[in-house]
Amino acid sequence: MNDNEYQTMYEVENTHFWYKGMQEISKIVLDKYISKKNQYKILDAGCGTGGNMSFLRGYGHVRGIDISSQAIQFCKRRGLRNICIGSIDHIPFSSNSFDIVTCFDVLGQKDVSNDLIAVQEFYRVLKPGGILLIRVAAYAGLYSYHDIAVHTERRYDAKTLIELLKKGNFQIKKITYANTFFFPIIALFRLFYRFFSQKDTYNSDVRKINSLLNKILYYPLWIESKIIKHI
Repeated sequence: MNDNEYQTMYEVENTHFWYKGMQEISKIVLDKYISKKNQYKILDAGCGTGGNMSFLRGYGHVRGIDISSQAIQFCKRRGLRNICIGSIDHIPFSSNSFDIVTCFDVLGQKDVSNDLIAVQEFYRVLKPGGILLIRVAAYAGLYSYHDIAVHTERRYDAKTLIELLKKGNFQIKKITYANTFFFPIIALFRLFYRFFSQKDTYNSDVRKINSLLNKILYYPLWIESKIIKHI
């Protein structure tokens, strides 16, 4: 992603409604398939500035890799130490090393030249019976200025992602869309900018917002987290 986006992510990742809401959804999905009584070995593949590593520590011992040295520095500022430079399509760990691999909004990035190789790498480093929790940007039609800023190259639909994961030998336990309540608003907003914006420089949608508005916007994602394990 653009260098300035790492700074913004680091500043808001612990409080921004989207990050908090998506973490809540991730917890709900994970809790359905694993036991918190166990201490798992976890890899956050493409850890960014480390916000997700912080909540993953509730499940066990977490390591993180990211291709950006700037991201790694922000992780260290959070006090995270089990991190290193690495690409998700060439993971610097031996086979059968982890019980859980997570990958949040990284598989479709332009630095990942071959997403199938990345999925095969996830499979390689997971222990037999291990869990992959993956989140990707959805719907190619929503590609916009935000994707340019964060270097998203590919957006997926459910069918495409299922086919990709099956090619990598994974069995699908659950697949779902998320951030659903905001989808109509996001779609209209992105389409408006596609046709009417004259920008030649781009920033993502992630930014500091009013604290009251931030709290209000969190609740639709919180509600979604309560129903997403059932539908």
